[in-house]
Amino acid sequence: MVKKTKNPNYEKEIEALNSKVSELEQNYRRALADYQNQERRHKELQVQVVKFAQATLIEKILVSLDSLEMAQVHLKDKGLQMVIDQFTKTLEGEGLSAIQSDNATFDPNTMDCLELTPGEKDQVIETISKGFLLYDKVLRPAK
Repeated sequence: MVKKTKNPNYEKEIEALNSKVSELEQNYRRALADYQNQERRHKELQVQVVKFAQATLIEKILVSLDSLEMAQVHLKDKGLQMVIDQFTKTLEGEGLSAIQSDNATFDPNTMDCLELTPGEKDQVIETISKGFLLYDKVLRPAK
């Protein structure tokens, strides 16, 4: 019968290999977590790019909407009002919302002041030009 003896070098090697396996597992988990975080950030950025990709186009369209609304003030045409409403509803569907500024407290984050008049402090008396938010980001401040 052959007796097996334990070699202390084998135990040290096993311990070293177990330590290396543990270290590699930790590195793998860190790399996987980093990859998942990077993937999440990339998707968030992609969503932001899609949301704001048309901001320039919408700003240009707002100029036309302003012109239609100015014409409506003078013409008071039902057909024109229907077009303006349809235009507005389409833009709202794309994430655009008007900043409510008439008789509101002045907010420098969403409004530009054109003139100071005597009266109640920080109270907006009249809106000269409507302001708009695109997905809760100021696209054009109210004036």
